[in-house]
Amino acid sequence: MYYRLTDMFALRAWKYANRALYNRYAAAPLRLDKATFEVLLACDGEHDLSDDGQLARLVETGIIEPCSKGEKPSEWSRFRSFEHRFVPYMNLMLTGKCNYNCRHCFNAAENADRMAEWRYEDVLDLLDQAADCGFHGITLTGGEPMLHPRFLDIVREIYRRGMVLEKLTTNGYFITDEVLDEFARLRCRPQIKISFDGVGHHDWMRGARGIEARTLEAFALCHDRGFRTYAQVQAYRDNIESLSETLRVLDGIGVDCARIIRTIPLERWQKNNPGGSLSTPEYFDGMLRLAERYLHGGHRMEVIMWMFLVLYPAYGAYSMVPVKDRDGACRPTRPVCPGNRVMMAVTCEGNVVPCLQMGGHAAELGHPLDSLRDRSLRDIIVSGAWHDDVCANLHMLRKANAECDACPWFGYCAGGCRALAMFKGIERGEKPDYFTVDPMACLFFKGGWRERVLERLADFRQV
Repeated sequence: MYYRLTDMFALRAWKYANRALYNRYAAAPLRLDKATFEVLLACDGEHDLSDDGQLARLVETGIIEPCSKGEKPSEWSRFRSFEHRFVPYMNLMLTGKCNYNCRHCFNAAENADRMAEWRYEDVLDLLDQAADCGFHGITLTGGEPMLHPRFLDIVREIYRRGMVLEKLTTNGYFITDEVLDEFARLRCRPQIKISFDGVGHHDWMRGARGIEARTLEAFALCHDRGFRTYAQVQAYRDNIESLSETLRVLDGIGVDCARIIRTIPLERWQKNNPGGSLSTPEYFDGMLRLAERYLHGGHRMEVIMWMFLVLYPAYGAYSMVPVKDRDGACRPTRPVCPGNRVMMAVTCEGNVVPCLQMGGHAAELGHPLDSLRDRSLRDIIVSGAWHDDVCANLHMLRKANAECDACPWFGYCAGGCRALAMFKGIERGEKPDYFTVDPMACLFFKGGWRERVLERLADFRQV
């Protein structure tokens, strides 16, 4: 009997990741064992297969279907093998422009004339290249990505190429029933990440009046329509004590996850709110006090405290972000950032960076970057500045950084965050250095914060 993959699934292989199955509407690929992969490879409408029970199970799950001899899988579903490394996700900054005038962000409305924006035709070319390289999950961000004049057309083109909109990072202003209707028509179910800077503080931080209520309405609308929502919350000196109420409100309207991030004292923020940033010890102390209250508060929503803790109140558990390996045995070949290793970040200027947090400052201060204006996407994946950054491993970091190499905590922290290390170096007036020390990770371990967390959250399970 003859079988083929259904149009919902596709077989893929890359260098060092040679057996994967994509679901058309799910961002993450499923890794296959060798036996299952070989069976699916033979489901090409050309091989006469006898069933030992596995084929029937695959038919039942919708992965394959019986067919006539010579009836091949669709162009998207057919097996494709790529010679380059496995990079399934792209974080694409559509525009640097924004309709808000956020006090901490360079991509503010008053800087609109300085902001770049992708031309529609160039986006289509990039999406063609991404599909040809085996990308599948696309994140759209900005600036405000929904401000792009062809935003919905771009979403449609992502799906027309068999890829998915995995995440949408937005301020929520343009979220409407009509937009969500179009998402539903496309079977587009992204995680919708909306910025919200706290009850009583959001309007001031975003430089616009009356938007706090509008933003909360956007969260509620997304939740009511069945979309996963994620709040991105700035933490600074003026709003730190109100964050407990902010989390209560977000949890109450059905937000799935909130990520609190310390507002970094870069130039625009220092100008708009001198002294407004929390020091790292102040941030750690404020987050630990907040974690205690939140975990004891009967909440459901997950909370990520940037570079510090992740709280899972529904399970009575938490994890420590700086602890990459609880046994202290991170292998030398581990990438310095596993997340950056599988997601390519593309700025609105066409630069390719390990993560967007590195984008503008790295370019301005001389850290080498690849550009899609000069090189093809495939060439950048294979070699160059981006390739060297994301393929850097812990052995290379230790070799380049004597302080990390000598540190007894290195096996636990794995060098911390490369973007934050670069930011801190820039704050000190240094040139961008991908292998410099992450002082937040250093403080967490050397300053005794790991022990404080274990003591103060002793009622909860560490995972």
